[in-house]
Amino acid sequence: MKNRSAIAAGLVAAVVAVFIVLLATSDTQQTGAVNFEILGEVAPPIQGPTINAGDYSLQDQRGNWVVVNFFASWCAACRVEHPELVELSERHPDGDVQIVGVMFADTEERAREFFDELGGDWPALVEETGSIAIDYGVTAVPETVLVSPSGRVVQKWLGANGVTADEIDSVIDRLEAGG
Repeated sequence: MKNRSAIAAGLVAAVVAVFIVLLATSDTQQTGAVNFEILGEVAPPIQGPTINAGDYSLQDQRGNWVVVNFFASWCAACRVEHPELVELSERHPDGDVQIVGVMFADTEERAREFFDELGGDWPALVEETGSIAIDYGVTAVPETVLVSPSGRVVQKWLGANGVTADEIDSVIDRLEAGG
């Protein structure tokens, strides 16, 4: 029992150390600082391998609305809001609103199981370093960000209240109407 506790404490310490190093060494030349408030700014890059052996680049999605969802399989609130993202995806089969998931402190295997269980066919990035989450100012999951077709962050939803398909569509409709 002592060995398990020691191993768990060691793993937690390692994760915290990596997070601190990432904060301390983030690319402040590009962003100006670790980015905790990104509304109205150009969305930081999101690029990398996905859980289904694909590759994703946010830059390639210009011209479409993109919903960036930071999630984890162990997150109860993520499980509650995930069906809303599935509904949103089904409402927009033409691809004018796209979703990308970014794993947060999770494993690729568990993320795959999460999608197998709850549905959703959008790309989900294998995000082992946490650098994307840091660039978006994510401190806990779920967090969801809406990126406009021009590539700017226009909305951010935080925490346990989650986001709904209706809320996302409402924001998009308002912004497309010039509001």
